[in-house]
Amino acid sequence: MDGLGDNGGAPATQWRVLTGWVGRHPWLTVAGAMLGSTLLTWAPFLAKPDVLYRYWDGPHYTYLAKTLYDVPADHPFTPYRLTPAYYATHLPAYALLIRLVSPLTLGHYLPAMLLATLLASMTAAVLFYEVLRRYSLVASPLWTAVLFAFLPPRWVIYHSVGASEPLFLVFVFAAFLAYRADRGGWLVLSIALASLTRIMGVLMIPAFMLACLWDRRFKQAALLPLAGLAVLALFAWHQALYGDFLAYFTRNIGRAGHMSRIPVLALRSYAGGGGAHAAEFYLGLYAVFGLGTLALARHRPVFFYSLVWWLFALFVFHSDLSRVFIPMAPFALLVGFDAVLTRPACRLALPFLIWLDCIYAWGLIPQNQVIPSVFEALLRALK
Repeated sequence: MDGLGDNGGAPATQWRVLTGWVGRHPWLTVAGAMLGSTLLTWAPFLAKPDVLYRYWDGPHYTYLAKTLYDVPADHPFTPYRLTPAYYATHLPAYALLIRLVSPLTLGHYLPAMLLATLLASMTAAVLFYEVLRRYSLVASPLWTAVLFAFLPPRWVIYHSVGASEPLFLVFVFAAFLAYRADRGGWLVLSIALASLTRIMGVLMIPAFMLACLWDRRFKQAALLPLAGLAVLALFAWHQALYGDFLAYFTRNIGRAGHMSRIPVLALRSYAGGGGAHAAEFYLGLYAVFGLGTLALARHRPVFFYSLVWWLFALFVFHSDLSRVFIPMAPFALLVGFDAVLTRPACRLALPFLIWLDCIYAWGLIPQNQVIPSVFEALLRALK
């Protein structure tokens, strides 16, 4: 009987030791979860990492990290009929991060691209945990921060390939931490850096202005427009590079048609064009993220941020709408549905969720690739 009791107690003791370690080292835990999620996503491609390197938009950012936006007319991506002005849509912060970490990969820019993404993703996970904890947003900040490595599935891909979303979220979470600490200067700087990573960072200006006005931080509200100077400086640089102050919008709105004056045009187009399954997908995106945003109403700063982002998404006309929702997913999805996600059944379902993530990522990553001839030209340009 004693022997049976000892054997039965060993796993319980080991579990207590493990959970005790996790509780004492939350930063390592959430960073480790993000690292594990990324390595799992990479697993089928490690023998042939070109599949990861070629995933769009990573090769473009890598090329810009090498050339620092000095793009000749005969650049490697000319088979796609992309002019140098196309790169106005690729903002500099992520490219500069790749350049910054490239010495760690001995000057090899493609591995530096993945390293930059990984470092940004792990940093974002730690900062998200701190936002959850300091704002008391969820029942278990540690659990929600771990979930952040696996939800939503679109994020699982973009924290594992060459993409600017992880770095963008670093600055988003830094802005919330600055706001919580009442550091107006750091808040402005975080928004400015976010805006130099992805142009939608400017949405944080009205979002935090609403939060400041609600909290009667009038002086801080008056400072927030200064963050917009970063984008104005970027546009002035575009004027010097491309002869077009509004080059970013010329590409994204004028020719690419990524925005619309008509709300939910993507949903309307598919619903009116016989695309029932796609229409239901877009309907689900708007509904889930909208309901999650409403659930944040008592947490004013994150509510205003998610609300502004959701309203912006109504006017996005793009097939990859799920990517547009990534920057609000940590709040509208993970925090908004915390009452469901923290239930024991959901915690037990984590392995199943990870399995579904793998099916999704492993199947999709090889489908969105730069063509081999262009990639070969890129390799020559990166030497």
